[in-house]
Amino acid sequence: MSRKKEKKLKRLRRISIVPQIIEAFVVESVIIVIALLALGFDLISDNQNLIAVSQKTCERIVNQVQAGWDTSSAKLNSNVAEQINNYLLYNSETIGGIAIIDDDRNVLAEYGNVIENKKKFFRDYSKRKLYKNGIYFVDEDIDYEEREDSGDNKIKKLNPIKKFIYFLNPKLNFADKEYFTWAASIEGVNAVWIMFRTDKPGLNVAIQKKFNQSQMRSDLHLFMLIVLGICFAFIVIYENYKFVISIANKIKVQKIVYTDATTGGHNKDFFIFKSSKFIKRRRRRYVIVYLRMEKYRNYITAYGIPEGENLMEDFYKLLLNMTQKRNETVAHLEKSDFVLLLHFDNEDLLNIRMQTITQALNDCRPNQHLYFSVGACRINSKLDNIEEKISNAAAAISKQTNPTNSVFWFDEAMREEQIWERRVEDDMEKALENREFQVYLQPKYSTKKEQLSAAEALVRWIHPEYGFVSPGRFIPIFEKNGFIIKLDDFMLTEISKLQAQWLAEGKKLVPISVNVSRAHFSRYDLAEHICSIVDTYKVPHEFIELELTESAFFDDKQLLVGTVKKLKSYGFKVSMDDFGAGYSSLNSLKELPLDIIKLDAQFFREIDDVKRANLIVSDTIKLAKKLGMQIVAEGIETREQVDFLADQHCDLIQGYYFAKPLPLGEFIERAYPSSSKSSKSSKSKKA
Repeated sequence: MSRKKEKKLKRLRRISIVPQIIEAFVVESVIIVIALLALGFDLISDNQNLIAVSQKTCERIVNQVQAGWDTSSAKLNSNVAEQINNYLLYNSETIGGIAIIDDDRNVLAEYGNVIENKKKFFRDYSKRKLYKNGIYFVDEDIDYEEREDSGDNKIKKLNPIKKFIYFLNPKLNFADKEYFTWAASIEGVNAVWIMFRTDKPGLNVAIQKKFNQSQMRSDLHLFMLIVLGICFAFIVIYENYKFVISIANKIKVQKIVYTDATTGGHNKDFFIFKSSKFIKRRRRRYVIVYLRMEKYRNYITAYGIPEGENLMEDFYKLLLNMTQKRNETVAHLEKSDFVLLLHFDNEDLLNIRMQTITQALNDCRPNQHLYFSVGACRINSKLDNIEEKISNAAAAISKQTNPTNSVFWFDEAMREEQIWERRVEDDMEKALENREFQVYLQPKYSTKKEQLSAAEALVRWIHPEYGFVSPGRFIPIFEKNGFIIKLDDFMLTEISKLQAQWLAEGKKLVPISVNVSRAHFSRYDLAEHICSIVDTYKVPHEFIELELTESAFFDDKQLLVGTVKKLKSYGFKVSMDDFGAGYSSLNSLKELPLDIIKLDAQFFREIDDVKRANLIVSDTIKLAKKLGMQIVAEGIETREQVDFLADQHCDLIQGYYFAKPLPLGEFIERAYPSSSKSSKSSKSKKA
């Protein structure tokens, strides 16, 4: 699985309802704040009205107290006192009481509805205490006039009606509201005490102002509360509805993410998720089992795709029924592949259980014979990567030559093979750029004169870390991943360069065969592609032999035959390598217009019945001669084999008897001994 897909699936699996919870909390909090602000503004408006009410009356009271106060007796004259009582009588709806106090907050006189225990109040309260409880009197110059006194000092004449600030602290401590209760509550009305300064030192007037709440105003407040309550209830219901929908959507998305489209059951993602939970508990030993029904493509060709999917669904239901009661799990992967997490005691018991399972699967279609392959990989640790273990179990299946009900185990050798394949694929492009691939040439000798008459180009990898790497360790990997095409082009280019160099040096050229892999023959313009490489170096085509393997015959036969005919028309010789190793050799001789066939080395190695083998070789050579083909025998290691092939009129012999694959320097010494000696002598003279 790609990282991009894995991240996407993780996001889908981890769809969270936290954003919806946060959204509901924020929306409901905003509604509450708006409601509180609306009520707060309304109350502030009331308080502002309360403060503003009867300002002129308050101004007159303060001026009369200031004018009628006798400082020596600390009393108000009787006329002014009578006027103040009249103010209270005729303004009882707006003014509740009047108190005259000094700077130390001692009550000098009081009129109307002051308070009980007023002395304690005025003795205990302070500016700090009042601020804490929500009422704050400050001495700030808002409006004043200046006049000269008898001396040089200027005296500020304050406007008393504007000399107050009523302040409601938002952090009101309701646990300590004794003074606020006195200052701001009268039954049926809003009220507050406001202190005014006079021009006389130590003389202050505190007036309690009242603001009656009308019935309409109370109804308005009630209406606002009802509306806000309805809005709040609606928002709560709506947000909770969204919350429920989010939970339902999360369940739905997770079901989609974890559901296999073919069987309707669990898929690989769910299997990994569930298996990880089982393994972390680590109460039992577990094993990952990879189960594949072989020849599934053949099955759906015979019975149709819907029937194939029905079969997979039946398999899944059966496997689920056989595992879920044992706290095991199963999932369908793709095509006819399933993966199971099973309890594991030992290999023998697992083999018996898998035979039982595969037999039960066979019974799903009693009239059809089904084939299964089983691979397994042990779980060794809680930290094991489940996806990697699935891949390992699948790799074990790939090593099976024939489908059986026996379990094939992923072992350390397979692991090393996978690691090596990964390293080869990581290094192959860099190796081509750095010319780590080197050309070796194995001579081919004629049977008549036993002289070097041709050669085969073979590739060797000189790795900077691993040293000499045998072709058997990287060629199969390149054939599987397609890099063999680039390597073939590299070898053809190197041989063309080499032949061009020898031609320029006046050396007698011998044909050199170059392998053209099976993958190349998918190109419709392969012949033209090969021509373009060879013609770049102006090498005569008859000195380039192109070897193809018999396996290429199993692909597009018409394309192969057409390409071979084109190559022959361009003057190239075409040979078939490893002739006799497959099962359609005679058929390929009939279809392909070949120039050369190479007898496979297995004809000459570890033969129990030598006479029988020699008879087959002899008749094959005769058949090829009748078809106008040359014969090359490879893998020749003894004199007896050479003599036998010479008697049968085999054209060329390749093998360790004459020479192993040689580096270019050693091949040149053997193919062109005179030129190599002259070059050595010229070097010694220069020295």
